[in-house]
Amino acid sequence: MTQTELPKKRKKKKKRKGPFKVYREGGWLLYFWHGMGIGTWVKLLARGRFDITLNCVPNILTVTLWAPFNSLLYVLSEAIYGRRAEALEITPQPVFVIGHWRSGTTYLHDLLACDPEHGYPTTYQCFFPGHFLLTGGSGTWFNIFLPKKRPMDNVPVGVDRPQEEEFAFANMGLGTPYITLAWPRHGPADMDYLDLTGLSDAERSRWERDFMWLIRRLAYKNKKRLVLKSPAHTARIKTLIKLFPDARFIHISRNPLDVIPSTRKLWKALNSVQGLHNPARDDPWLDEFMFSVFERVFARYEKDRELIPPSNLVELAYEDLAASPKKELKAIYEKLELGDFASAEPGVDAYLAAQDGFQQSVYELTKAQRAEILKRCGPYMKRFGYARAG
Repeated sequence: MTQTELPKKRKKKKKRKGPFKVYREGGWLLYFWHGMGIGTWVKLLARGRFDITLNCVPNILTVTLWAPFNSLLYVLSEAIYGRRAEALEITPQPVFVIGHWRSGTTYLHDLLACDPEHGYPTTYQCFFPGHFLLTGGSGTWFNIFLPKKRPMDNVPVGVDRPQEEEFAFANMGLGTPYITLAWPRHGPADMDYLDLTGLSDAERSRWERDFMWLIRRLAYKNKKRLVLKSPAHTARIKTLIKLFPDARFIHISRNPLDVIPSTRKLWKALNSVQGLHNPARDDPWLDEFMFSVFERVFARYEKDRELIPPSNLVELAYEDLAASPKKELKAIYEKLELGDFASAEPGVDAYLAAQDGFQQSVYELTKAQRAEILKRCGPYMKRFGYARAG
């Protein structure tokens, strides 16, 4: 499946060929693998059978040189903060922003992060999960290694901006489908960790233990109610409810006719900028992967959402949030009892003012592409009221 993104007026440039040419989808982005410890990094390389390409060697070398420092800083950080973080009671329990990729989860996460009573994982904390308690206070220097905007859209990037903890899982060596990004030519990886089904008891216990290790340190750092976001959490409700029985959940939906082409662009960009071989050559598997993940996440959410107490779950549409963000936020605060929205309002107003003029990508689909989306995403569209829009 391919799509045409509008507007598109760039002149075609002749592509240089050769072993050192880097092919980027959407621009440049630093490897988030720079947060790995040496053991996790070596395992990742071995897992891909060291199938690197020459154009990735410079970045791979910088990760290799930095990984031992991450391991050392982890030991120091745990020696200083580990016991205190482990002893911390996580209260109130987190708010989880869930929904498929490109459904508006980042937008909603950013809005909720405007509340001074909320804490959230930052880009620096997710990229360097092993030692952010020790080094996070001096993390602003890391901005020089980041682009101003994400490679897949116009959303700003910064070390202190809200980030999804799935990137931290990858750097910790915790099971996550994001490992696919390292070796895109090899196809999808760690798919059992998408919804945590198909795991052995030992694998599931390790995932839960390491997940809580990270959450305790985030809670210790923030000392506020955490607002967490990962699209994959949409399929992990059973486990999240087990760990946090009183957690709040906000599910955001969006028309698949927008979500699917945007998701394809997302994976193309991340495979390109994070792959340890380049170009990614992911076309043979990407479309089926994208649709199967969509179907799997939706099916698991529909099965497990009944485990959430009705008073702890809000479902909303991205289209409604984009049209009336403050109205929708107020309704969320009221139902989930998140406190007085008035304390969040100044920050929300400032964020919305900064977003003024933000342009979303527009996609033009062929009849065949549209038909495939309507077929594969039909149950989702019916469930969330997008059937007529198809």
